[in-house]
Parts: sequence; C-alpha cells; structure tokens
Amino acid sequence: FFCLLTKSLLFAKHVDGAGKVDGSVVVALPIDRWSASEEVNSFEGHGGGLTFWDGKSSSGNPQEIKYETRSGDIAFIDRAVWHQANPITKGTRWAMVIFYKVL
Repeated sequence: FFCLLTKSLLFAKHVDGAGKVDGSVVVALPIDRWSASEEVNSFEGHGGGLTFWDGKSSSGNPQEIKYETRSGDIAFIDRAVWHQANPITKGTRWAMVIFYKVL
C-alpha cells in the first residue's frame, strides 16, 4: 500500500502483521512536488525516518536505532522487530509499504 505521511499522522511503535506476515519492506518515495514546493516537502531537517527497537543495549534495555530516510531508501523489517515512522514537522512524504510471507 501507499502511505501519505503528514505532521498530523503518526504510526506509533508496532510490529507488522501480528504473525500473519514474515516482514515488510518500506520504500521512501521521492518528495511530493505536486502538493507543495520542494522546499516545503524537503526531507532535510523536518523529521521523519524510522526508529527500530532491536537487540539489547549495555543497560539491558532494547536498543533504539534511528534511521533517517531519504528518497529511494529501502528498509527490510522482520516481523518481530518493533518500529515506528517518526513524526515529520513540515510538508508531506510518501512511502510504499509491502508486506511479505516467505513460502
């Protein structure tokens, strides 16, 4: 599916598919040049990206990994990895999300 991300929309911390999928692929699509100028929808300095919680830090808590996405970036996410789309502070972004199951 295609996902429109705006500053009022947040995909909070979750895992994908509740056991019905093996993982997901997220593709950061080029900026939306039709709804506003490149300056408004720029990826630079306006939040966004993905955060993952995987493994353990030295304190024993889940390790938090922040991944700043750019147009064309692809993230392969295992079904058991907690993650979220980080809030953006300006403009809109599009992502393509594909859920998959290994046969």
